[in-house]
Amino acid sequence: MPDAVAEVGHLLAVVEALDPRAAQELRGGLPRCDSTFGLGLAFFLAATANGARAWLGPKRCRLLEQLDGGALLDDLDMALAPRHRRTADGREWRVMSIPVMDGTAAGGCRGLLCAISDGADLQTGSALVLQMRLPALGAVQLVAAGEGRRFDVTLQTGGGLSSAALADMQDGFAGAMGDAGLGGDLTVGALAGAWLDLEEEALSADWSG
Repeated sequence: MPDAVAEVGHLLAVVEALDPRAAQELRGGLPRCDSTFGLGLAFFLAATANGARAWLGPKRCRLLEQLDGGALLDDLDMALAPRHRRTADGREWRVMSIPVMDGTAAGGCRGLLCAISDGADLQTGSALVLQMRLPALGAVQLVAAGEGRRFDVTLQTGGGLSSAALADMQDGFAGAMGDAGLGGDLTVGALAGAWLDLEEEALSADWSG
């Protein structure tokens, strides 16, 4: 499976050489590690729902296809395509690898794993898993599970969070749930045997970092 972060980085470098303004626009449309992350992620997932070509648009695609007959676009489509995985609990997941701008001056990319389950097989309701490695926190996994009017979130990190950060997160979560008319709990803790291994062929629910 091609690396989505590497493929997107390669494509942006090619577009930069051909059309710097277009490359700047594409970077601006990637998810970023800042307060707009959720909006950026939703935008990118919507823009790539029909493949990399849908994200780039017809004009840029024509320009790139003139270079190599569309080979670069084919590689990017393959890298961004969802794949299906099953965890040890029997649950089916739709897994995507997503490039995320890290917000540094260098404008580097990191990889975000996004997995979605629709509640088939052993469990009911829907679940979303986000996994990423961050400089300050190490490995981070967010699991959000919803059913009816209830929405529970579990955030686990390889490092730790300060008590002030934890309090802010709890307050923010409670406020968001109240505004949405939903019930639910936010649980925050260190990674301890609950990491969902969604990238390896031999899948388990064990932390393997």
